[in-house]
Amino acid sequence: MLSRGCIESNFRTVEAAKDYKYLLNRGYPASSSLNIVVTRYRMSRVERSLLLRCVHRDEYVAKVLRSAVSREAISGSNLLIDLLNVSTTLIAFLEGECLYKCDDGIIRDLGGSRYWRGRRERALETINLIRDHLIAVKPVNIYLVLDRLAPMSGEILKNAEKIFRESGFNVEGILADRADKKIIELSRGLEGLIGVVATSDSLILEKADQIYDLAGEIITSIDPGRVDRSIYAELSIKHQL
Repeated sequence: MLSRGCIESNFRTVEAAKDYKYLLNRGYPASSSLNIVVTRYRMSRVERSLLLRCVHRDEYVAKVLRSAVSREAISGSNLLIDLLNVSTTLIAFLEGECLYKCDDGIIRDLGGSRYWRGRRERALETINLIRDHLIAVKPVNIYLVLDRLAPMSGEILKNAEKIFRESGFNVEGILADRADKKIIELSRGLEGLIGVVATSDSLILEKADQIYDLAGEIITSIDPGRVDRSIYAELSIKHQL
């Protein structure tokens, strides 16, 4: 069941999303394209966030869909987890926030890192959700990458490593000045490692060879009805491939 206050699928929202994608596909800058569409359809701040986070150019969407792997492919692999990104989506889920399946097939919230701030217990709760999911998925190595400047980063990472090790995982926590750059480097094998990336960050997804929607898989395994799929149903090119 969708949360209260979530954007309802309607003709206006879908048409705005289609117009935004049209402009992106023709090479117009995202910021100016978004402003044009938001003004034309008199969209709210939340509706603007939905377009920004969930609608992409078709070239990018095709790349992400090609790179996405199933949970079976994780078994025996190196898994690189964008910990702040995955945890914030799971915190949004736990706190009843709106969730959307975007045109690239990735499940996202609209609040981003604001869900992380000051929520130590929630963050640790998400670590346990991730751990429980991966017990069944069975990656051979887990790399938890976290922005050094994120609130509570050192404490959360230390606790996360402890939780995973106590469950028998080979795990390494990495504090990085730029988590996105570090994950891209690791995923490409620039430091002797090639792995599957777990994130919803489009900048990382565009460059990673193998992608696993870890937060999305956890959420849909617990409560699939919490995710609005209207954008994906209307705009994803998967239905055209």
